[in-house]
Amino acid sequence: MRTCIVHAAIVIGVASTSVAGQTSLTESQALAQLSPDSPRVRAVRSGVEIARADVLAAGRWPNPRLTIDRESVAGVTEHLTMVTQPLPVTGRRGLDSQSASAMVAATSSRADDDVRRLRADLQLAFADLLAAQTREREWIAARDRLQGLANILAAREKAGDAAGFDRLRAEREVLDVEAELSTAVSDRARAQAVVAGFLGPQPGAIVATSGEVKPAPVPDLTTLLERADMTRGELAAIGHELESARLAARAAERRLVPEPEIVAGTKSSTAGTGDIGSVFSLHVAIPLFDRAQPERTMATARIAQAEAQAQAFRLTLRGQVDSLREAVIQRRAAADRYRTQAAAATTQIERIAQVSYDAGERGILELLDAFRLGASARVRQVALDLATRQAEIELEFATGWESTL
Repeated sequence: MRTCIVHAAIVIGVASTSVAGQTSLTESQALAQLSPDSPRVRAVRSGVEIARADVLAAGRWPNPRLTIDRESVAGVTEHLTMVTQPLPVTGRRGLDSQSASAMVAATSSRADDDVRRLRADLQLAFADLLAAQTREREWIAARDRLQGLANILAAREKAGDAAGFDRLRAEREVLDVEAELSTAVSDRARAQAVVAGFLGPQPGAIVATSGEVKPAPVPDLTTLLERADMTRGELAAIGHELESARLAARAAERRLVPEPEIVAGTKSSTAGTGDIGSVFSLHVAIPLFDRAQPERTMATARIAQAEAQAQAFRLTLRGQVDSLREAVIQRRAAADRYRTQAAAATTQIERIAQVSYDAGERGILELLDAFRLGASARVRQVALDLATRQAEIELEFATGWESTL
């Protein structure tokens, strides 16, 4: 399907390996450099460690309180030294910890999706670079061909066998193609910089290369949606958020059960012989005014939010997968049809125009138009192949489907 891009990339890649200051990479090699140690991947996953701090905060035990009291009246002084320890025995601390752990899992799943998006963006940038290199090569070939024609016409003009108009018109066409070539060169340099932004410093300019690939058949919509359910980290993250909200609701219900505080210590007095005695008490908060209504309301709202987000995401995902699947099918067919019909016709038109011009049956304008038509057709084929690859990459990200065999 992407034969035009692939063949051009092979030629460029083979040539570039012998040129100093260039780094040839295939798509798989570029993706391999986007490892877990890559700065961009570490930046995506850094939020997971931040979320883990909430688990530590939810699971920590309350600190004991030390109280030292001195009372003096009528010449009698009493000293009290007491330690108060809250006892989280209702299970709320464990539920809060589990809820925070579920949020860590949600953050991790969402980070997985972000990493997949990062890899997809790198694939898009790589495909753009591959296409930019091919466009540059096509315009170079067109420029060289027209320049050769202009040189031949100049020689014929000196020999009196051709008009000066033909040479001038061919040279003007060379200038127009060189303008297209300059744009292609800048596009290629921009695409190289974008790819380098994913991979970091390279020993030279990045040259995209690719091997022959075979497109995989596009599965039906039901199969793609089933794969998306298993692949998409966003769906998994919403599921973890729903679990976290339900655990938070259970923890809010436990707030209605008082958690006791035990107080133990000693008491001494200057009265009598100054004996030292013990102090023990039990404190329990009565849930009279604070009945955890805000926490329960928040948990209920989080449950409703997660359920709504899951439904909305699945509806959006279905529409997205359906449209991307159709785009892949249509773009593959358009690229193949254009390659089969236009490419063969273009080559024939160029040959006929050249023969007719040499025989004096057609003028220079018809010949140059045929050359321009051929170059434009080849560049348009690159654009069609690039559009197909872009749709495939987006469908791969949305569903986890592999577009190549």
